[in-house]
Order: sequence, then C-alpha cells, then structure tokens
Amino acid sequence: MGVLWDKVRFDLWHRKARTLLAVLSIAAGVFAIGAMFGLADQMLSGMNEAHQSVNPSHLNIILRRPIDRETAAALTDIPGVVGVEPLNIATVRYKTAPDQAEWQAATIVARDDFENQTFDHLELKAGEWPIDTRIAVERITSSHYGIAMGDEIIFEVEGTDRAFPVAGLIRHPFVPPPQFGGNAYFFVEQSMMARFGFPEGQFIQLLVQVEPYSEAYARDRAAAIKEELAQQGVGVSLVLYQEPDRHWGYDTVLGITVVLQILAVVSLLTSVVIVINTTTALITQQTDQIGVIKALGGTTRVVARVYLAGVLIFGLLALLVALPAGMLMAFLTTRQLLLLFNIDYDVFRFSTRAVVWQSLAAIVAPLLAALWPVMRGAAISVREALASYGLGGDFGSSRLDRSIERLAERVMPSPYTIALGNMFRRKGRLLLTQLVLILAGTMFLMVLTLSSSMTHTLDTELDRRNYDLRLFFFQPHRSDRMADLIERFPGVLSAEPWYSVSGTVLREGEEMEDTGGLGAELFGIPAGSDTYQPLIITGRWLSPDDTGRVAVISRETAEFNDLAVGDTITVDLGDLGAADFEVIGTYQALSLIHISEPTRPY
Repeated sequence: MGVLWDKVRFDLWHRKARTLLAVLSIAAGVFAIGAMFGLADQMLSGMNEAHQSVNPSHLNIILRRPIDRETAAALTDIPGVVGVEPLNIATVRYKTAPDQAEWQAATIVARDDFENQTFDHLELKAGEWPIDTRIAVERITSSHYGIAMGDEIIFEVEGTDRAFPVAGLIRHPFVPPPQFGGNAYFFVEQSMMARFGFPEGQFIQLLVQVEPYSEAYARDRAAAIKEELAQQGVGVSLVLYQEPDRHWGYDTVLGITVVLQILAVVSLLTSVVIVINTTTALITQQTDQIGVIKALGGTTRVVARVYLAGVLIFGLLALLVALPAGMLMAFLTTRQLLLLFNIDYDVFRFSTRAVVWQSLAAIVAPLLAALWPVMRGAAISVREALASYGLGGDFGSSRLDRSIERLAERVMPSPYTIALGNMFRRKGRLLLTQLVLILAGTMFLMVLTLSSSMTHTLDTELDRRNYDLRLFFFQPHRSDRMADLIERFPGVLSAEPWYSVSGTVLREGEEMEDTGGLGAELFGIPAGSDTYQPLIITGRWLSPDDTGRVAVISRETAEFNDLAVGDTITVDLGDLGAADFEVIGTYQALSLIHISEPTRPY
C-alpha cells in the first residue's frame, strides 16, 4: 500500500480546495451535532441538579387568608405530610428614586427564618440576609433592573412611603425571569410584613413535602390539606405541584432541544450529501487512474480502501475541528441559557453522549455516505475505465434518459438541455440531494408552523378573555361597592365581580382527583357575563336561562375522573355547606391561571 498511500496523500495535499471543502462540510454537521446534543444534555441535567440541590417542596400552597405557625405545623399530623414551612409573599409597588414618576410592580418574600430554611432553599450570594429594615434583592432582578447593593428601594406602604437599603444579594431558585415578564423580587424580614398589611406571625403560603412521593400521592395529600384547612375556614387559592427530581422548566426546554437536535441531524445529512458528491466527482475525475491500478493488478478491495482512506482522513480532520468547537459552544450556550432560570453553571463540562455522537458523525457517517460511490467506482472494469466512460457515462441508455433528453430538446435551449442531462446523469446523487432539500424544507416549515400555531392558540385564548386585569382579595367585599370603586379609576371602562371559594368536589361520595392545581376552586359569575368565553369541548357554556345548579368543568378534570355532561357532582364548601351541581359542559384549560370550575351561584 506504500504507493497507494502516496496517492492518498497526493490527492489530499494537491487538491487543497477540495480537501478543505470536504473537511468543512463534515465539520459543520459534526459541530451542529455536538453543540445541539451537548446543549440538550447539559441544559436538562444542569436544571435538574440545581433543582434537586435546594430540597424542593412537593406542594406550594397559596392560601386565601393568613394562618399562624401552629396551624401550619399541625398539618404534619396529616398522614404522609412530612414537612410544612410557612412563608409570606406579596405583590407591592416600588421606586428606586423619590423623583421617579411611575411605580413598578415587585414581589416581596419573607421567610420565617432565612438562616434555617427547610424547603426551596434561597442562596445568599453577597452581603447579608434581610434583617430589621435592611432588605435583599434577587440577583437576576439586580442584574436586569440595575439595582445594586447599597441602593435604596422605596416601597408604597400604608401611611408614609419609606426607603429601605439593599444589604444582600440572594438567588431564588423559582423566580420568573424578568426577560419574560417576571416581577422584580425583594426579600424582607418576617416582622416587616406588618408594613404591608400582614398580621404579625401570620403566613399566606405553605411549602410542603410528602412521603413517599408520587405525583398521584402529592395530589391526594393536597386534597387532604385543603379539606383540613377548609374545616378551619381557610380557603386555598392555588396549589402548585413540582417533582423533586425534575426542574419545573424541564418539559419546556426538552421540547425546544428536541427540535434543535432534529435540525442538527438535518445539518449532518446535508454534510453527508456533500461528501457523496465530492467522492463521486473525485472518482469520476480519476476513472482512468482506477483503470491503471486495476490493470497493474489492483483489486476492487484495494481501490475501495484507497478512496475510503481519504474519506476517513476527511472525517478525522473534521472531528479535530468540530469536537472542541462543539463542546465549547454547548457549554457557553448552556451557561447563558441557564442564567435565565437563575442557575449557575461556571465549571466547564461536556456531554459524553454528545462526544460519542460527534465521533460517529465524523467517522462512520462519511464512510457510509462514501461507500456507495466508492464501491460503484471501484467495481468498474478496466475496459470501461480506460475508455473514459466513467460513472454516469451510460446516460442515454435507458428509456427514462432518452425521454428526458427528447423532452428537453423540444422545450429548452441547448445549454439548458445539457444541464438537465447532466443533472439526471447521476440519478442517485440527484435523489439524495432532493431528499435532503425536501427534509430541510419540511423542518423549516415545521418550525415556522409550530411557532405560528402556538402564537395563534395563545392569541385565540386571550381573545376569549374580555378583560385586562384580575384582582384577588383575601377577604370578601360587597361586589357593588368594589365594582363602583374600581370603575372610578381613570382608564377603567368596567369591572365585573366574581365570587370564588375553595372546597372539595365529590362524585358519589368519593373525592375527585385534583388535576389543575386549583382543584375544587369554584367561581360564581354574573348571569349573562361575557367576560370569559372558554373553548367548550363538550356540552355548552353557562346561560342566563339556567334555572338550577349547573357547572362547567375542565376537560382534564372530566377525563381524570371519568365525568361526562349530565353527571352530577357534589361540592363541599366547608362552613358554607354542600350542594349538588349538574355538569353541563367541559372546557379546555391552557394554564393554571384559567378558571378552574366555573359555576352559576343560586
């Protein structure tokens, strides 16, 4: 193989442009594989690791009115509830300077003991924990809004607005990213919550863990907690569920990364086609050399080894370029994207799976791609090779070739006829090229269609809501007075009061499964209201002509509990008593902020 290896080196070195094109084309696909597969692995694993490190709660329960520590601690007497940590959270308005014209929305959080947290651990990044009138700012709030330690924040409180110095920088594991509309987050000592209307020693939110954990058992224990609190006259506004081993944004990121991985594979297929075309062109150009090698005693295997060795070198050179570049891109992109989820990712890592896929993509994929043109060229006879027919030299021998040639001669000028003949001269290459172009076009349309579909779905859902703002009150108020008060504000066209109450929904005495986080949250709406018109799946929506107790429930609740239009459910509202409701329809709920169980009050 000494002389033949000299030929391989000669072809690679003296055809530098072709070698560079082949190496870069393979490297592009291999880089895409490494970057996208590495990004997916590191993003998902990084999110889960960060989530698990904070000892996440299984249930995040927001109450309708505050409770004291003793009431919260007593919930651990419920079988399966192994821990309850109370805290406070409230929406406030703030300024960073007295002369600032507009107030900004913010969320304040107060833990019972910042230095001895049980669940959803906050991390002190700089400065000190909130104490007395010194507060702390969430770190991505600090970065996004330009609020630094030492600045003063003016909160709108009852009485005189007051400035509070920022003395700490805290990482909150579950804060909504400000880039996507999340509020600014601040942290205050529990005693300061009295300034915002919270009674001393009272809490509005509970973090709960259950054992043994399963999604079904967590929902079951949430229902038990709701029932226990309802007996004490405490309603539940919202229950958020989270898995202990999986980050809350895992499914969203997984869907995005799957699309990116598919696009990376398409990129690799494009590189493969270029390898096929390059190899085919090389063998066509060197058909006479193949004839000489065979005339001197070379076999088909020897010829194939020569050209496959060249392709292997293409792949190894491409891997040398793409492997470090893909690893670096995956790490840097992961680090940047994880910051959106408030997760640190500072130590360089790489995905072993991505490295394996890159190696296979750089070595195996080009060899498999080149195998067909190489074996076809290596199998050519000495006579055919020396006669300079080459690959594709038999064009015109088939009926299809002759039909294409005759048609082209009739309707096309000569240059286009020649071009069309050259295109069909190598039908296999034409087919592969078209396949990749079709696949790439299909993926492009899929991505655009998916984006358009999601946007249209969200726009349609928002169009069903004929309101711009929802206000929740911890205590009941006179509906006519509240509506009149709100309509006095400049810019408010109308206000519609709804009544909501938490309870337990039963079917034939058996408690139904909570599917939407709100579970047995009932909303009573005025007769004839068009403020919200949900997407009805079965049955119908509420009508002013309804004369009995009727309800429309979410499709998920109906499916989980095998309910259908015409069935009767019992709603136990604790101190308010229980009543039967006929299910007249089911609707599609798209998010947790949807109405859970709308009913007509009678």
